[in-house]
Amino acid sequence: MVTVGSLLAEAKAALAAAPFAPPPREAHLLLGHVLGLSEARLLSRDGEAVAPEAEHAFRALLARRLAGEPVAYLTGEREFYGRSFGVDRRVLVPRPETEHLVEAALELEREGRVPPDARVLDLGAGSGAVAVTLALERPRWRLVASDLSPAALAAARENARRFDLAGGGRLALVAADLTAALRLERFDLLVSNPPYVAVEEAAALSPEVRDFEPPAALFSPPGPDAASGTGIAWRLLGGSSSLPLRAPLALEIGRGQLQAVRAAAERHGWTVRREMPDLAGIPRVVVLVRG
Repeated sequence: MVTVGSLLAEAKAALAAAPFAPPPREAHLLLGHVLGLSEARLLSRDGEAVAPEAEHAFRALLARRLAGEPVAYLTGEREFYGRSFGVDRRVLVPRPETEHLVEAALELEREGRVPPDARVLDLGAGSGAVAVTLALERPRWRLVASDLSPAALAAARENARRFDLAGGGRLALVAADLTAALRLERFDLLVSNPPYVAVEEAAALSPEVRDFEPPAALFSPPGPDAASGTGIAWRLLGGSSSLPLRAPLALEIGRGQLQAVRAAAERHGWTVRREMPDLAGIPRVVVLVRG
């Protein structure tokens, strides 16, 4: 008889032997997904038999995970800022580091640098995690979220519907290449988590990132100063000059990019007002203003 406990033990051993070292807890996430059980309920059923159909489904998911596919794509969900968002291969898996971008935006409102009824633009919406989170955290804000990818915008719309934000006028999703065709003078705050991984770093990435997540949302060319992965940030800063004076721009950046982004900001008339490190102490979000 195949039981919950025996399947978990087998899966944990297989995960531990994988070259990219996924955490053993993922066995619980995958089996819980198949059985429709929380992790706590799954642990309480250690000796229960697993039906053949469920066993087959679990082994199929496990095989995909061992091939490197992110567990979020297998379960179709990832938690971000305490909420569960739908994700798949159309979009990047939301990272904990990007929660600092949300925190930066909320802090600007608490400090009075952004009005309580702000109009906010999120460039590079992806799954919509940032825009949806800001809309839920600040019910008086009105948001526009843009992305160049039609597939990503479709995923963002699904998440807007998941949280009852579709069709209410508080969150609009539009197709745009960064700031092109957008009237920035209408916004009080701009936030963005643009692609910032250097193309030459692809070989060093984990296969679950390199081989499965959308390249257009990951990789950026170098900036004009040849700084790795900052080309999109240079374009964004150069194309945002019509944002109202003193309207903040909160930007997520990659490891080692702070000085290059500072140079880009100076070149385009921006000033870095704040740097926010992530939990590893790496500068992760910069807040910039003009004027």
